[in-house]
Amino acid sequence: IPADLQPAYHKLYSDCREHAAYFAKDHTEYGQRLHAAHIAWQDFIVLANRLVLQIDAFAHEYDLDASTPGNGYRSFIYVTNACISHGRSISQQLHATRATLFFRKKFYMKEVEACSQLLCSLCTCLQYLLILRQWSTTTGDLFASGRHTAEQLFELGDTINQYCFYGRCLGFQYGDSIRGVLRFLGIGMASYSETYYSQSDNGSSALLKTTRSLWSSGKYLMNPELRARRIVNISQNAKIDFCKSFWFLAESELMHKLPSIVGSSIKVNRLIELPAEPLRVPARRPQVTTENGFEEQQFVDVPVPSAHLGPGLPISVRLLSAKRRTGMLGEGRYRGWRRPSPPSNSILFHCHGGGFVAQSSKSHELYLRDWAVELDVPILSVDYSLAPEAPFPRALQEVYYAYCWLLNNAEHLGTTAERIICAGDSAGANLSIGLALKCIEQGVRIPDGLFLAYCPTLVSFVPSPARLLCLMDPLLPFGFMMRCLRAYAAPTNEMLQENAKHVEELEDIRNGQVDTEKPIGSFNSSRRTSTAKSPLTPLGPVNPSDEDESSDTFASASYHSQTVERTDLPHTEGSDNSSCVSFEDDSQPIEHYPIEISAEIPKDDASAAYIDNFLDKYLIDTATMEATEENTAIEQKLTLSNGGVKCNSEENILVETGREIVAMDSLPGRLQEAVNNIINRCTQSYEIHGTGSAAPGQQDVRNMDALIARSPSEEFAFDVPKDPFLSPYWASDEWLSQLPETKILTLNMDPCLDDCVMLAKKLKRLGRQVSLEILEGLPHGFLNFTMLSNEAMDGSKHCIKSLDALLRATTDNNDDSLGNDDTSSPSACSATS
Repeated sequence: IPADLQPAYHKLYSDCREHAAYFAKDHTEYGQRLHAAHIAWQDFIVLANRLVLQIDAFAHEYDLDASTPGNGYRSFIYVTNACISHGRSISQQLHATRATLFFRKKFYMKEVEACSQLLCSLCTCLQYLLILRQWSTTTGDLFASGRHTAEQLFELGDTINQYCFYGRCLGFQYGDSIRGVLRFLGIGMASYSETYYSQSDNGSSALLKTTRSLWSSGKYLMNPELRARRIVNISQNAKIDFCKSFWFLAESELMHKLPSIVGSSIKVNRLIELPAEPLRVPARRPQVTTENGFEEQQFVDVPVPSAHLGPGLPISVRLLSAKRRTGMLGEGRYRGWRRPSPPSNSILFHCHGGGFVAQSSKSHELYLRDWAVELDVPILSVDYSLAPEAPFPRALQEVYYAYCWLLNNAEHLGTTAERIICAGDSAGANLSIGLALKCIEQGVRIPDGLFLAYCPTLVSFVPSPARLLCLMDPLLPFGFMMRCLRAYAAPTNEMLQENAKHVEELEDIRNGQVDTEKPIGSFNSSRRTSTAKSPLTPLGPVNPSDEDESSDTFASASYHSQTVERTDLPHTEGSDNSSCVSFEDDSQPIEHYPIEISAEIPKDDASAAYIDNFLDKYLIDTATMEATEENTAIEQKLTLSNGGVKCNSEENILVETGREIVAMDSLPGRLQEAVNNIINRCTQSYEIHGTGSAAPGQQDVRNMDALIARSPSEEFAFDVPKDPFLSPYWASDEWLSQLPETKILTLNMDPCLDDCVMLAKKLKRLGRQVSLEILEGLPHGFLNFTMLSNEAMDGSKHCIKSLDALLRATTDNNDDSLGNDDTSSPSACSATS
């Protein structure tokens, strides 16, 4: 036995020697294969031990500081040690059962061979790390020097066998609860791919599809090797459409109901649509002195997002709050005994993850509910447009626009916005930094803090130790990561041409409205659930005869901003209102609150028209609605949210329906249809259907079940622009030195670990307040598994702790709050832009 073996390696090596001697006497096929596997395993143990010792000698040089050990080199040491521990457990089970009557020789033969192959592949990865070390010896940089590329790295080393990472040893490096979740997702991905690429599903019944899906799941559960081949080859061959479709399973109706059933109870969960109209926000330097000695407020003009998809598309944001707070959209007014809580002095501005191509605020709602309850502040989460239909910089433009909208309308979100903290995970964390840099560039108020969870700061596959972890990542395989990166940062010419075509069609429709008698304003999205008046009605002067006398009895008296939608209230008088309002199946009963209702009829026609114009611009999907008092006299005076009276006559219904049909045939109708088509392209998953015999989708399924080793270097046939808004790591020191206090949470086995470490190093060198926390044993995207894993729930609690520290921190007297350029003088005061 080699003398330099570490204790764990020494024990496993001794076990392998003993097992090899035992099965050398077994002349059956399985016995001889067990003997050979243990002989090979010994060689890999010795090699892995030598490589780990070499890397451990210099790994500490790449840490942020002595109190924060963590980088890609350390991660591979951790993973290799986890492999040894996993092999040790298999060896102990083999020793305990090999002499029993019901010894499963074939099963353990496959387990031992899988462990041996796993350690062999890890040794190949460790040799890649030594090459990276040679490239960065003089620079001390985790990212390889600009002279070296990922293609060169993979050409210098052996081909890595990825199949061993997704078979019997799937998730070996994680805890037991997380490992079970990952295996379930692996089986689901393999089974789902068969449905996605099926050639015979078009005419199949639901029962047949379900039976086929159950059979596929059982097949991949019982045959880990088949599952491994399927997963690896999907990641190598499937296009971005499959990635989007699989990840959008989190957007299914069942998953939408899950947060309200098992998640924390919250009072407000409302979707708001922001119309695409230019904004003006106060400049970071609030006032300047004119020649006459007067101080004049300065403003910054915020254009509507227009990249790739053109202007005019609404932006959705979701407001979540554990409490109803004064001034919140749609909350109305209450009597003294049931007053809402006062506005919070802080708000959390959130950007969801999903690789820039999938998911939404709804799919991240489960942990956002916990955050809203624990932090006791409102949360505003942005549903930005997704790639490949909306590549960079569309998502950043929409996030910046939503943030500026928040600055102008904080009082309607239940906050004074004395502190605004931007938070995001994965792709959302990248957008959060991009937002802060955009504010610095445009002279807009900078967020008071940043929370970044497993954030990619360099959106390009520059070789680094942690980036190699995606070769074994169960949730973010190498192929998926590269396709997401390419879809967002380097869209294909076909997608750009298709976007240009849609924008041109929309522009042609807009140009055609010049000859119409009335201009077209902002139109509602197709998400509206009910309309008694057509959503396509142009915004303009309102004829008083078209308004009901009590059309403004609830909302208009209390709101005077262009950001407000009246609260939808159901009526219970002999008709079904399910199409008018939506209720969330929350974990709390719906309470009946007394509501103050003003019966005054608005006298000012201009004022009434103004109110109706801006109210129609916003669609709020109220998930926590208030029930009305059971007072029939009052109910008779209540109106629908669109301003029309309750129609009980068939004649009125026919008239309103006819108006909608006429509107759809008109120019506004065609414009609305075009807008909805673009929205659907950017926010919805593709329909899952079988491809025809000549369909291009057949090319995606090639080699899907074959065992073919392929070099990852084939994925790098595209260039990524070196843009600081795309890759914040490339931002100038001048901009980075103006970032607010930043808390970064990442994972020791995350492919973005080195991104977080290098950004933290830059900010620390520039004297910024930055902290880095590295959690162990969790996968990328763990926040989505808080209800399935105790380890993931503990990780979410770490996030809450960091967010709470940012929300409670004292605001520094720098340009992110007061607008001056001196970032060196601290102050205990806080200011609101």
